[in-house]
Amino acid sequence: MALPVLAVELPPPGRLESEARVPAETVEVVEPHASSPGHELRISYRGFGMTGLLTRLFGERWKIPGTEVVFFSRDGYRSGVDSGRFLAGSAWLAVSRADGRPFTVDNPSQHESGVALGPYYLIWDNLHDPAARAQGAYGWPYQVVRIDLATPADYAAARPQEADTAATEGFKHARKYCLTCHRVAGIGGEKFPADLREISRPLSDQALQSWIIEPQKMRPGTSMPPLDALLPEAERYRTADAIVRYLRTRPATDFTRP
Repeated sequence: MALPVLAVELPPPGRLESEARVPAETVEVVEPHASSPGHELRISYRGFGMTGLLTRLFGERWKIPGTEVVFFSRDGYRSGVDSGRFLAGSAWLAVSRADGRPFTVDNPSQHESGVALGPYYLIWDNLHDPAARAQGAYGWPYQVVRIDLATPADYAAARPQEADTAATEGFKHARKYCLTCHRVAGIGGEKFPADLREISRPLSDQALQSWIIEPQKMRPGTSMPPLDALLPEAERYRTADAIVRYLRTRPATDFTRP
């Protein structure tokens, strides 16, 4: 495995363990995809500690402040995590359940059950790490096949052009909640190739806000999850409003227009 690099297509788990020389560990977590308030499902997984694995894959460059570790799933889902979050050593790239049961999960928010988690599933010690507990299922991508490193410069094309505080705040939220699946100016997830600004343009601001907050009301059965249910209701609406504001502005460099 050539080191260091900026992107790694992950090999099968057995090969990764032998090449990266990072031993697998057993970790118990509250499974956020299958848990709900008042009902926590605890599962033990086997996985590789991310701190050691990232160093083996990327050398020391992943620790540079401002660097984002980006996980791509088989279907194009994209999950970016500030590299500083991994320094605490509370994240693992899981490869199986410790009890030998199927490496799958139910994901009610997307109307899916028995979803295969492999080849890799990013998990966090949300039993002891308050930040991990607060993030819910965000930052727990499954079916991971590739890991990239990104810097703030990689997002330059999608940043809002105008000096608009609300749009700038919306860009931050869009990176977390929208650019996992969608793209703006060619930046974001790979599940949907169309630019999110173009998709949302025919919608009124109110309709777009409703899509962001409760997509099931707009299209029953859609796989699009609602905006972070762990946020207080007022904050959810403020977040959605900021995302709408961002999507109504032109990015700093617009590659979607001639």
